[in-house]
Amino acid sequence: MARAHAAISRISASRLYRRLLLPDSLLPHRLRLLVPARLYLVGVRSFESFPVACLQLTLAALLRRDLLSDAASADLFDPVLSAAEYAAAVALGFSISSLDDRCRCCVEEPTLFYMPHCEASLYDALLAANWDSPSELCRVCMLANSFQRYALQAEDNRSSPAAKAAHVLAARRFVCKERVGKTGDLDEDDWFTRAFNETSLHFFKKSTVSGLKD
Repeated sequence: MARAHAAISRISASRLYRRLLLPDSLLPHRLRLLVPARLYLVGVRSFESFPVACLQLTLAALLRRDLLSDAASADLFDPVLSAAEYAAAVALGFSISSLDDRCRCCVEEPTLFYMPHCEASLYDALLAANWDSPSELCRVCMLANSFQRYALQAEDNRSSPAAKAAHVLAARRFVCKERVGKTGDLDEDDWFTRAFNETSLHFFKKSTVSGLKD
C-alpha cells in the first residue's frame, strides 16, 4: 500500500495526468458524455513486482476518483495477482472479479475498459462480443494499446497474433482515437514511458458504427 500511495502521488503530480484532466482533453469530454457506470481493469499484471504495473493500476484508481461518478463500480481481474495484491486492490477501491471470460462480455451499461498492454486477442474478444450491436459497442470506451500499432504488426508479419485480431484491424475504420502518451505529454521517466507509451483512448459513435458488419 505504501508503494501504491507513492505511485498515486507520483502520477497525480505528473505532466501526463495534468494533461489528461484538462477540460479540452478528449478523455474527460468522452466520459462526461458516456457517464460510465463501471470501470473494468484487465491485465494489470503483478503490481508488487513490476513498477510499470503499479503505475498503470494507480492511474486507474485516479481516473475512478477524478473522472467517474461516485456510483460507478470498479472491477479488477488478473489471475496472476497474489492474495496481498488483491487485498491492496480492494483497499484502493476495486472489487475483484472471479470470472475469466477472456473479455467476451456483452456490454449492458456504459463501461470504461482499462486494458494496459494487453494481448491483441483480448481487445479483439471484447469487440467481437459487441460487434453486431451498435448500441452495445457505443457503450464501450477503451484505454488500450493503439489499434494502429497492431495494424502495423499485422502488415509486417501476416502470421503474428495481431494479424489474427480481425475485429481490432477492422475497427480502425470506425473508431475514434486519441493517444494518451503524446510526444511531450509523458514525463521524462523511463517507467512512465514504458507504462503509457502505447496507451490510447478508443470509443465509437452511433454515427460511425452503421457499417461495422461489412
